[in-house]
Parts: sequence; C-alpha cells; structure tokens
Amino acid sequence: MFSKRLIFFCGCLLLVASVVSTPAYAKKKGKNGGQSGGSGYSGGGHSGGPGPSGSGNLQQWWQELPDNERQMLRDRYEIFQGLPEDQQDRLRQRWQNYRELPPEQRQEMQKKYNHWREMDPEERERMRGTFRKFKSLPEGQRQQLRQELHDLRDLPPKQRERRREELHHKYFPDD
Repeated sequence: MFSKRLIFFCGCLLLVASVVSTPAYAKKKGKNGGQSGGSGYSGGGHSGGPGPSGSGNLQQWWQELPDNERQMLRDRYEIFQGLPEDQQDRLRQRWQNYRELPPEQRQEMQKKYNHWREMDPEERERMRGTFRKFKSLPEGQRQQLRQELHDLRDLPPKQRERRREELHHKYFPDD
C-alpha cells in the first residue's frame, strides 16, 4: 500500500508542479509581448478567453490546452510566482518533460493526477507526510527503497501488500 501511494504521489506531484510553470516561463522568455505584472493573462481572465497576448505560438498553445490544464495553470500561477527562482526553473523543466511524453504516458499521469485530486484531504495529507519522510531518508536508503518498491511489481497482490507494509515499517518505524 505504501509504495503504490508513494509512487502515485510522486507522479502527481510531478504533474501538478509541472503544470504550474508554463505561463511564467513564457512571460520570462518574453513570449507575451513584453507584458509585465499581473497574472500574465490578458482579456479573458479565467473564462478561457483570449489568453496571453503577444506571440501567436503562445496564444495557439494556450488555446490548444485542455480546459482542465488551463484551469490548473490559472489556479496555481500565483503560488508559482511565490517560489524561489531555482524551483521555478525546475518546475518549468518538469512541465516541458511532461509535454514531451508520449500521449499514453501523459494520459497515465493525468489519470493518476485525477485520482489524487479526488482523494480525501486527509488521505492526501497522510501521503504528503509519507513523502516528506521519504525525502528525509538518506540518499542511499531512498535508492534502496525505490529499488525494493520496484521489485514488488512482479509479486502477487497479497504478497505485494504484505511486503509493502514490511517495507513501510522497516523504513518508517515510528508510524
């Protein structure tokens, strides 16, 4: 149970974090016609209207985004702006990597994100706590845990669940 959630959380975190970056990146690179300040959107606001002004490529890109991705970008833009520059750069790169994935992989990540979004807030917070604990492990232990979790894929479901619980107790004995 632990590894599935951890893997799911990592994928979702990657997707959500990646989605945040694009409007600011376009703004930084000057693809919005020199617009400064505000949210980087003109005209349509949050209604899905004209989107960013300036470069036709950027406007076309914005119009071609699915509604749910546009809304995610709008909702998280201000949060993104508050992040340090190095985190913004990392998120921009993740977003670009996501956009370059084959459609099947992007669809799988979207499915995982939707599952994450539909979870109870308490369940999400519990998973965030587990992820924070995972990140606090020394690098060697994190790599070992990743490998052990990866090895679970070939096990039958009951054995996989039992082994997952064992790993959780091994790496996080305080839970």
